[in-house]
Amino acid sequence: MRLLVLAGIVAVLCSGCQDEKLSAGEMRDILHKQNEKLGAFFKEGDADKLASMYTDSAKLCPNNTYEIFVGKQAIRNFWSRSMKDSQLLNMETQTLTVDGSGDYIYETGRTKTRVKYQDSVYTTEVKFANVWKRQSDGSYLLDVDIWNAISK
Repeated sequence: MRLLVLAGIVAVLCSGCQDEKLSAGEMRDILHKQNEKLGAFFKEGDADKLASMYTDSAKLCPNNTYEIFVGKQAIRNFWSRSMKDSQLLNMETQTLTVDGSGDYIYETGRTKTRVKYQDSVYTTEVKFANVWKRQSDGSYLLDVDIWNAISK
């Protein structure tokens, strides 16, 4: 009898341990909202708000650099330097694929930007792969952010 009660308790406790499976549509909705926030923070040029979109141990792997920036402070510093002399005019993010377990959402896509730097406007397009990690409050933050320029 004790074994049966113990097995029941373990089953109840472990039921909360499993990932909540999200549908592809639910993952796309989450990522659409998060990417909208990212775009708004880029347009504001606010490195602090951008850093708030990353986990405490996030990894940022930008194009054309050997360095990997780890943690919110390093990522905030990267974006602060990157946006110092430029202004984002427009950003269009297209999510191509999503997959995940519930605790993590894996995203690939393309982003096209128009940026004003000094007196010139530049258009760039990148491909990216992101890993979004669910937080204790149910929100998702970037845990891995990597992109590469698309050559034309």
